[in-house]
Amino acid sequence: MKKTLSYFLAFFLFQVLNVNAQSKPENYYNLNFEKITKTEFEKISKQPNYRFNQYNLDDQIANILYQPITKGKLKPEELELVRKYVDKIEPSKNDFLIIIYYPGKDRCNEGNSNSTWNIFDKDFTKDANKLVNNNTLWIYKNDEDLKYYYPKKINWKNDENKFIENLFFKMHYPCFSSVTIDKEGNYISNLGEFGKQNILQDIKQLKQ
Repeated sequence: MKKTLSYFLAFFLFQVLNVNAQSKPENYYNLNFEKITKTEFEKISKQPNYRFNQYNLDDQIANILYQPITKGKLKPEELELVRKYVDKIEPSKNDFLIIIYYPGKDRCNEGNSNSTWNIFDKDFTKDANKLVNNNTLWIYKNDEDLKYYYPKKINWKNDENKFIENLFFKMHYPCFSSVTIDKEGNYISNLGEFGKQNILQDIKQLKQ
């Protein structure tokens, strides 16, 4: 009898949770975090250079579009704040700025050994320096598993007050992200998975 009752309660709880999960609305958002229809979302998401993140929130399931390769230009006051941010870490060269951003552990970057990602190759910095005078900053939001990304060799710095996140990375993109900024404030960002070759190409595009 007790066993039967336990099975009944477990089944009842499963049904309640299932109903609650199904009753949670699923919403869709464009690049500006504005709500759009599912039809609009699906049409845009099929286009080249579009991806989306899905978040299971307390009140909804949110599907948010983004472009993994994004171009833009900082306002003069934003560029000035970025230069001051750099100066707190190392003397700003007032030229190009490269930021490698670690958002914290996720399903893409989780591991149990040192990374073999080519962004950590010795020739990355050398090749970037050949192309342009630059500051290269390594910024993290959350240091979980940062030990696999050479903290003894790389000067990782915490994103204090979420300055870099709020300016360039509006949500958690998988793996890592980067942004390359020229001295005029023009920038190209890689939101999500990328390699050293992408940043070198970003430099070349911004130099044109």
